[in-house]
Amino acid sequence: MDDDQDQSLGATGTVVEVDHPTRGKYISVGNPIELSDSPSEVARSPLLGEHTDEILREVLGFSDHQVAEIHDSGALDPPHMQVAE
Repeated sequence: MDDDQDQSLGATGTVVEVDHPTRGKYISVGNPIELSDSPSEVARSPLLGEHTDEILREVLGFSDHQVAEIHDSGALDPPHMQVAE
């Protein structure tokens, strides 16, 4: 794509720039359709585990103490990759 196409696609919302905390800025597909009563915004995808505590508390009803116990148990730690020997 040339610069004119890039600018045109950006101006219509067909492509948008998204900022990601680990990946940095990248271009993603946007939504070129505008509905006055239904605005849309393209956002980055969540990081793995980013909303875990929120879900445990607000959706599943765990207390702060219970969430701390779950963390302490290691159940929420990232998986450990083992290299085959």
